[in-house]
Amino acid sequence: MILTLAPETNGQVAVKAWQALGEFTGRDHTHLALNKEDEKIRFRDIQAQPRKIISSPTWSGLESEHVSYNAGYTNVHELIPWRTLSGRQQLYQDHPWMRAFGESLVAYRPPIDTQSVSKMRAVPPNGFPEKALNFLTPHQKWGIHSTYSENLLMLTLSRGGPIVWLSESDARELGIADNDWIEAFNANGALTARAVVSQRVPPGMTMMYHAQERIMNIPGSEVTGMRGGIHNSVTRVCPKPTHMIGGYAQLAYGFNYYGTVGSNRDEFIMIRKMKNVNWLDGEGHDQVQEPKK
Repeated sequence: MILTLAPETNGQVAVKAWQALGEFTGRDHTHLALNKEDEKIRFRDIQAQPRKIISSPTWSGLESEHVSYNAGYTNVHELIPWRTLSGRQQLYQDHPWMRAFGESLVAYRPPIDTQSVSKMRAVPPNGFPEKALNFLTPHQKWGIHSTYSENLLMLTLSRGGPIVWLSESDARELGIADNDWIEAFNANGALTARAVVSQRVPPGMTMMYHAQERIMNIPGSEVTGMRGGIHNSVTRVCPKPTHMIGGYAQLAYGFNYYGTVGSNRDEFIMIRKMKNVNWLDGEGHDQVQEPKK
C-alpha cells in the first residue's frame, strides 16, 4: 500500500505531486517525473534488487541519470521557494524562543556536563588504567539507523562483533592493544567491545559506529555483571527546548523531517581494558587479559 501511494515508487502519483506543487509556484514541474509516469515499484521488485526511486517534491534533490543528487537542487533550478518562513535560505531565526536562548544566529555551544562520569570514578578498579573520553556514535558506512550490522558479511568485514575506535596515544596510555576487549561505562550504563586502535582518531575521543548488535559475540561487563550493551547504553536523551517550537514555518514538526531529537552526542565515558572476559554462558571459554607487553 505504501509503495502504491508514495510518489517515489509510483510514477503517476509523482506526476500528480509535481502538478500540485506547481499550483503553488505557478510553474510546471511535471517534466521532472513524466518520463517515469508509467513506472511502479512493487514489493517484489525491491525483493529482487535495489531500485532507483522516482523524483518527488518530498525531497529537494533529483533522482536523475544526468544530475547528481544534491539537496536544494530543485529550489535553485526549478525556482521552488525554500521551506522557510521567508521562502529563502535563512540564517537568522526571529522567534522569541530562539532570541531567548541566544540562538537567533548560529552559535557555538560547548558540550553539556551531564555529570555522567564523575560519580563513576568510584567503580572498583580492575588493575588497568582508566580514562574519561568524549564518546561519539556516528553512522556506519554501510547503513543507517536500524540497519544493524550483525549479518555474516558485515561481521566478516569487521571484527566479528562490536568495536570501539581509539586513538593511538589514548590506547598507549591505557595499555590497550588493537583487538583487545575493552569496557566503556558511565552513570547511564556500560558496554563491552573490541578496540580498534587507529591514527585516524584524535586523542581525547572515542567512537562506536551505531546500529551494531548486543547479542553477537559480546562478553559480560565487569561493572554491571551483565552482558555488555550497545552504543546507546552509555548515552541518554537530552531534548533541546528550541526543537519544541512547532507551528512556525520550518520550525514545525514533520515526520522524518523535523522534531525534537535526542541530543545524545555530548557524552563522556570511562574506558579501560577488561581484565576478566566472561561470556556468561558456562561453556568454559572465559579468558583473562594480561597487561600489554
